[in-house]
Amino acid sequence: MHSDQKYIQFLLQNNGEGIQHIYRKFADKVVALIRYNSGSDDDGFDILQESLVDIYHMAKYKDFQLTTSFESFLLLVCKRKWLNELKKRKNKEVTNVENHVFDMEDDSQTAYMEHMTLVEKENILMELLDTLGERCREIIKRCMVSKNQEKIAVSLGLTYAYLRKKKSECMAKLGDKVKAHPFFKDNK
Repeated sequence: MHSDQKYIQFLLQNNGEGIQHIYRKFADKVVALIRYNSGSDDDGFDILQESLVDIYHMAKYKDFQLTTSFESFLLLVCKRKWLNELKKRKNKEVTNVENHVFDMEDDSQTAYMEHMTLVEKENILMELLDTLGERCREIIKRCMVSKNQEKIAVSLGLTYAYLRKKKSECMAKLGDKVKAHPFFKDNK
C-alpha cells in the first residue's frame, strides 16, 4: 500500500481535517495547472472538487489502491477532467499541459481511465434513455433495478407478455440510438 493511501482514506471517511489538508497541500498546484491552460481560478477549484469526488467514487466502489503518489494521481485526474472540459468548450486552446508530470505507467492511471470511460458511457446511455418516450424510460429503468419482470408488469398495470414485448421494442430503440451516437462509434 502506498503511503499516500491516507488521502484516499480521508475522502472515504469524509474526514474534514484530512480533506482540508488535501486542499491546503494540492489546491495551488491544481489551480496553477488549470490557469496555465486557459482556465480561471474558479475553474481550477471546480476541477479539483470534481476530481476529488471522482477519486472518492473510484475508491468506494472499486476498492482502489494507490500505486503512485496522491499528488501525481490527483493531477492526472484533474488534467483529464480539464481536457474534457476544454473539448466541451472548444473555444480555448490548451496552452501547455506538462505531460512529463503525468508520464507514469501504473495501475492507477489505467484504473482511472477505465473508470472515466465507464462513467462517460453511463452518462451518455442515461441521456439517450431520456430521449425515449416516458413508457419506454419507465420500463427500462425499472428492469435495470429489478430482475423480477412479473412484479414490474403488475406495478405498471401490464401483462407479463406485453411488458416483455414492449421492453424488447424499447431496448431496440435504445440500441439504435447507442449505435448512432458518436461516442460509441468512436470507441468500439
